Amino acid sequence: MAALPGLACLSAALSALVLLSGCSSPPAYREWTASPDVPTVAYDECTEQVDTTMRLRGYPLRPLPETPQFGYRKEIFAQCMRRKGYTAE
Repeated sequence: MAALPGLACLSAALSALVLLSGCSSPPAYREWTASPDVPTVAYDECTEQVDTTMRLRGYPLRPLPETPQFGYRKEIFAQCMRRKGYTAE
């Protein structure tokens, strides 16, 4: 009966080795490429994020251009697009 604990330990060590060997492959994200509709998706995502931010702060979603909130919304949107890797045209 003394051999069973040693066998269990060996089995656990082999299982850990098999699990760790699966982690050595290169990352799979390099296989992905951008689709043609990515700019539209980024624009829509930023619009949704800005709407949420404006709502949480109690500002109107579509403020008039002569209000300070209009500039605030424009700047939040610009920050979101820059984070996604876009520049202003």
